[in-house]
Amino acid sequence: MAHTLYTDALGASTEERAWMKLSPEKVAQLSAALLDQLAEIDGVLFKGDDSQLRLAMQQIIADELMVEERLDAEIHKMLQAYKYEITMGRMNYDELFKKTKQRLVKERKLVL
Repeated sequence: MAHTLYTDALGASTEERAWMKLSPEKVAQLSAALLDQLAEIDGVLFKGDDSQLRLAMQQIIADELMVEERLDAEIHKMLQAYKYEITMGRMNYDELFKKTKQRLVKERKLVL
């Protein structure tokens, strides 16, 4: 991933933000709704004020949304070692990508 100079309030770079599945506004709405739902549950107590909790929740959601994108970028970088074989038709990029992704998801016990 290239170096970036700008990160938003969630800590995501402009490049990462372009790959996210949800807009920052939608992430903020989801975090607010989730915190509201949790607040209605008896026995759930929060430490911190609402703005701190919402920001923390937004960061958690953004991080989870980025897991697959980061994995895809890592796999793409790994497969650059096979660029010649892929270009010559000796290997199929899509098949390698899919198998590598399945293996890494299983090894890392990721939920996508």
